[in-house]
Amino acid sequence: MGSCQSQEAQEQLARNKAIEKQLNQDKRTGSSIVKLLLLGAGECGKSTVLKQMQILHSNGFTEDEINERKAVVYNNTVTSMYAILKAMDNIVHIPLEDPSKESEKQIVFRIVEAGDESEPFTDELAKALVSLWNDKNVQKAADMRSEYQLNDSAKYFLNSVMRIHEPGYRPTEQDILFSRVATTGVVEVKFKIKELDFRVFDVGGQRSERRKWIHCFDNVESIIFITAVSEYDQVLFEDETTNRMIESMQLFSSICNSTWFLSTAIILFLNKKDLFAEKIQRVNITTAFPDYEGKIQVIKASY
Repeated sequence: MGSCQSQEAQEQLARNKAIEKQLNQDKRTGSSIVKLLLLGAGECGKSTVLKQMQILHSNGFTEDEINERKAVVYNNTVTSMYAILKAMDNIVHIPLEDPSKESEKQIVFRIVEAGDESEPFTDELAKALVSLWNDKNVQKAADMRSEYQLNDSAKYFLNSVMRIHEPGYRPTEQDILFSRVATTGVVEVKFKIKELDFRVFDVGGQRSERRKWIHCFDNVESIIFITAVSEYDQVLFEDETTNRMIESMQLFSSICNSTWFLSTAIILFLNKKDLFAEKIQRVNITTAFPDYEGKIQVIKASY
């Protein structure tokens, strides 16, 4: 596993250097290509937006990209269940509704502790995941995700375990859109709309990543700033004392006032409205913003 991760890191570093070199060349030549930069705090959904652009305006995903996503889907599914079970033990303190499923819980723990969470499911693991997900208290703990770190896609993948376990499984476009890998460095997608060539850059949103990229993109035509409106009651992955919505607002303010982007158009993109619509029915927005006096309705609360 370690050598594989090291190789991936080296490949990512090489891609980053190639992109930076091209950006510097574009500055010198005054390239007419339209360059767009996706910005936002970690977990806001930038990579999903970029993948949607790739589906709509490029040629979608190559067979290599689809095959590479298998491991990500396996990983997201298993680690989501693992995160829920750990939270049940240590954070939300909810026992399994059916104590006899303790053995199935240990199957998940063994897989993760062995580092095999990115491997295809064994029959034993698939059955354990389905059985655990059917436990009402596991689903209750999943609904309490604002109290710990859990992927937005957890329910989607845990509802799809047996499909993912089928022989010859091939990730669908929806699977790829829901799959989650933290962005490190810079990811680029190129496409053409009519006569215009676009280059769209996605950069890591977590704090440790932001410092690396801000100076590289002062010549972009537009910034698409993405914020997840559903995250009003969640905290950062890298700092569990900071509210994600507050972090996003502060980052947006710093981008708008940055000397690097004085002449850059900025588009605000409110993301994850579907999750917001579901969450606001059970989590009052005043839990994060006590001064809020608007109605607790999706349209009224989000605009």
